Amino acid sequence: MSFLFPSMLWGLAAVSIPLIIHLISLRHTKIVDFSSIRHIKALENETIRKLKIRQWILIVLRMGIITALVLMVSGPILNNDSPWIPSENESTIVIIIDNSASMAVTRDRQSYLDKVKSELPKLVASFDGLVNLQVYQTTPVKLIYDDIIEEGMAINPANWNIPQTVGRDKIWFVVDSVLKSVTNASVNKECYILSDFPITPPSNFSTDFKDWQFYFIGQEPLSDNVSISNISAVSQIKLPNHLLKLNTKIENMGPIERRNIPVELYINDERVGQIVSHFQPKKSKDFLFQVYPGKSGVIRGKLVISKDDYSFDDIQTFELTIPEQISCKVIANSQDNLFMLKTVLEAISGKDRFLDIELKVMDNIHRVYLDETDVLILQDPKHLTASAIESLKRFLGRGGSILWFSGENYSELNSITQSNLKLPKFIETVRVTGESYFSVDVTDRENPILQELNLRDVSSALPQVYQYNKIENQTGQKNILTINNNDPYFIEIPHSGSQIYYFTSPLDLRWNDFGMKGLLIPLIHRLLILSATNEINTSMVEVGQEKYIKIKKELINKKWSLRTPSGNKILVVPDYNREALIISKIQELGSYEVFAGDEFYTAFSSKLSPFEKPSLRAREDQVISILGKRRSVWIRPGVNIKEVISTQRQGRALWRSFLIIAIACMLLESYLSRMKPEAKKLKS
Repeated sequence: MSFLFPSMLWGLAAVSIPLIIHLISLRHTKIVDFSSIRHIKALENETIRKLKIRQWILIVLRMGIITALVLMVSGPILNNDSPWIPSENESTIVIIIDNSASMAVTRDRQSYLDKVKSELPKLVASFDGLVNLQVYQTTPVKLIYDDIIEEGMAINPANWNIPQTVGRDKIWFVVDSVLKSVTNASVNKECYILSDFPITPPSNFSTDFKDWQFYFIGQEPLSDNVSISNISAVSQIKLPNHLLKLNTKIENMGPIERRNIPVELYINDERVGQIVSHFQPKKSKDFLFQVYPGKSGVIRGKLVISKDDYSFDDIQTFELTIPEQISCKVIANSQDNLFMLKTVLEAISGKDRFLDIELKVMDNIHRVYLDETDVLILQDPKHLTASAIESLKRFLGRGGSILWFSGENYSELNSITQSNLKLPKFIETVRVTGESYFSVDVTDRENPILQELNLRDVSSALPQVYQYNKIENQTGQKNILTINNNDPYFIEIPHSGSQIYYFTSPLDLRWNDFGMKGLLIPLIHRLLILSATNEINTSMVEVGQEKYIKIKKELINKKWSLRTPSGNKILVVPDYNREALIISKIQELGSYEVFAGDEFYTAFSSKLSPFEKPSLRAREDQVISILGKRRSVWIRPGVNIKEVISTQRQGRALWRSFLIIAIACMLLESYLSRMKPEAKKLKS
């Protein structure tokens, strides 16, 4: 124990005053007249002994009162093992304020961030001496204040503009970067972190910041939060007149049961579905909504649940793309090979001309123009020039897809073509004679191409194969249909973010009877839709990340603009080399609209980072264990910040304890020294 004002301890000399007074009083004898002396012995043995004991007790109590009062005014401190050193040199203090999405949790009508900002004046008022103060926010990282504060200098933290954001904080990355940028050699270095601490600090903190004292100002536990965790389309095949299935996941992140929570689905601002359900604590539920989109193009929707302590995850907007018309180019090496594909495509297109079909016969492909093409179908091409290969690669890079039917010419394709287009390696052509044939089996039943196909008899719907090209799959290529000897029949080849769908046997009755099967048209139909449905533009983007928007070549010189969820309009300059819009650092939650001139082009939605779930919390003991108790202090909500900081720096103040001791001694002394009723009567 030490004292802030040790000079006051001279007052302990006054402790002897009660004893001195008592000793002086013994030197003066008082004569009392008795009518009889026969009771003197009894009085001497009983009453006088009790009086002497009481007197000594009173003396001790009075000495204790003086001692406790002197110690109280001397500023008694219980020393701790804090590295903070009282010094006249300046101290360096860094305050890091978490203003990420998770700090928007509301308790008692006040968000975590608002409570943090309300504590800042108390925090600043606790600083003593000369302080080099730096204040940062985390999202985005920004220096809010940087100046030297002298004792008695007034600053107003209310003037610090720290907005609530919806982005991710990366709290420990910010702390690491900021503290390593501090270069001065102050005796005392303190870092105050005001956050909800979603994760523990990395292990390097235990060694990298040994000369820093950390103060963690935590937040109250989450009470009431039901969250929209996910919403996605079950099938990638989307048409205006087909049932659209949306899978949603709702999670109760709070510790209490929530009953009668409505979950509402809106499509193009019209409510199309509602479910009311109960949610147990720390549990989630999946719901399946089924709706008819009713039109083509960009379909905009949102999922809404009732409000709670965290509003950012109560609404989730989304967009889906339903193709209006698919531009399909077919290149075959002969009119005979073109006929089957033409028949299939015209059946799919129908009266509504769903397909824009372009047919070409080319034995050797020298040049191919694919600027306005969504899907390219190649029927056993014989030769592709270097120019044609580059055109196909650019086409795949822009999101186009290729349906490749290989036949007798596949063996003649050179290695340059195969390697550039990542085609499987040709081994040999396999044939059967007479009435023999190979059957085909489904390998990947969960593939989007085969999902929701109502096949009563799978074996009868799949083709019989008489000839096929035996191939060797390359890395990443996935079998969808296989021959009954496990050789591939229909595979998916990823390429530049798009796909090549490859058949080892062409649409030719000499090779197989696929053209006679009822599965052919729905399968090609699904392949076309899946290939032409470009959801890159409408896919969700996490707040704080870049959004990539592909734009049509003929529209690239338009005046492009972006309308944010808050209604602000921002001009965007295209990336002419990539033929795209690169929208950097999305900062709002909700639905964004993209315009080419005055015409609507596309839309997309933003979503919260999964690291900003308010249920993600590191425990106090987990954080303290990494940095050590000697260098870290956890300040709980509602605690007097100024007192905690003062205690940590100088030790725990004991003046209250000595005041309580003094009061207790005074009360006991008053009780023992009171005049008894018998004494009052005798005196009267």
